[in-house]
Amino acid sequence: MKRLVLVGPGHAHLHVLEALARTPLPEVETVLVSLGPRQLYSGMLPGWIAGDYALEQLSFELARLARAAKARLEPSGAAALRADRRELQLGDGQVLGYDVASFDIGSLPAGPELPGVTEHARVLKPLDRALTVLPEATRQSGPLLVVGGGAAGVELALCLQARTGRPTVLIERGEEVPRGAPRSAQRLIRRLLARRGIKLRTKAALASLSAGSARLESGESLPFTTCVWATGARAPELFAKSGAAVDAQGYLAVEDTLRSPSHPELFATGDCAGFISGQRVPKAGVYAVRQGPVLSANLRAALTGGGSLRSYHAQSGFLSLMNAGDGTAVGAWKGLAFHGRAVWRLKDAIDRRFMARFQRLAG
Repeated sequence: MKRLVLVGPGHAHLHVLEALARTPLPEVETVLVSLGPRQLYSGMLPGWIAGDYALEQLSFELARLARAAKARLEPSGAAALRADRRELQLGDGQVLGYDVASFDIGSLPAGPELPGVTEHARVLKPLDRALTVLPEATRQSGPLLVVGGGAAGVELALCLQARTGRPTVLIERGEEVPRGAPRSAQRLIRRLLARRGIKLRTKAALASLSAGSARLESGESLPFTTCVWATGARAPELFAKSGAAVDAQGYLAVEDTLRSPSHPELFATGDCAGFISGQRVPKAGVYAVRQGPVLSANLRAALTGGGSLRSYHAQSGFLSLMNAGDGTAVGAWKGLAFHGRAVWRLKDAIDRRFMARFQRLAG
């Protein structure tokens, strides 16, 4: 019997599990490796912070999902990959051999090595850590500091400010907020932040954190009582010493088939994959969702030896929706930007439909 190991319950792997529940692979043992027993949906987490959702609406039990796919769950996470030996060491010390392994573990926040970050900031990954942000933010008073001006940082600043009413500062080391968004969306977000009283500081590179104070590289200090760390992406540490090929940033290198060029039994998708073909694939969940059907088909082909592998081609753009925390949302699509309650209703409907699909599968 062959063994398929799915490392991480990310968007693409959810599609793989759904396909396995519908059409099992004979003579294949499937193991789902996760860090913890449940999965939180990052797209609805800011809404939970804002009070839009109960926790059970944005989570499901992975053991139930694994059972539906005739798989078993290993919830201690992945500690080491030894690609040349086809082995994965788990967090509990167990070693799993595999015939085919796929990684959908996302990325890590950048900058945790800066002095004081580990001790004084709420770092949002793994996602379960984000659940500690709201209790602290509602219990404390005084300034709230959000570090990172991407879409996640903007959403968190808006939702935390709406829920707590605390003075909020959003800092970003670059000039664009949100990073990579169309100019129209950046202008709209800046106006919205100003209208909500959220102070935006761009070109503000953080040097260190201490208790109650953030020091910038310019020498300026910013006071805070709660600091939320929502910076850009960096590669997971799992691949650095694995023996598998990585890209220039340390992500697991993959061809357009989502397959490793150095170890054909390895696949990667979502934010942890580094495409070496030259096609641009931003680190965003909507791309991982589209990779799901390609990954599922290619894993089946690799395990059964049947047929050639499909290639994934990233879409040219996507509808971006950001929760503003007050019953409205911001949307951006092909250079256009819009804001209002109708946008929130659209985001809410999309998110609920996505979660319902896998909550039903998990029973």
